[in-house]
Amino acid sequence: MGELQGYVILYGQNANNLDRRIEINEASTMDYTVANLSNGRWYFAIQVVDVDGLVSAPSEIVSKTI
Repeated sequence: MGELQGYVILYGQNANNLDRRIEINEASTMDYTVANLSNGRWYFAIQVVDVDGLVSAPSEIVSKTI
């Protein structure tokens, strides 16, 4: 990958189907709060996007219970 452009946060309530996404188009962003999550277990992964639009493979999945 070349220079970093941003990130994609993939998330959902099924680790095998992260069906929601948030695109962050500012590479300097170091934290982000995903709001309005209902109770239950949520799974998250992140991808990086370079200035040419190339997207990395998703990171390892992590989870959080709300």
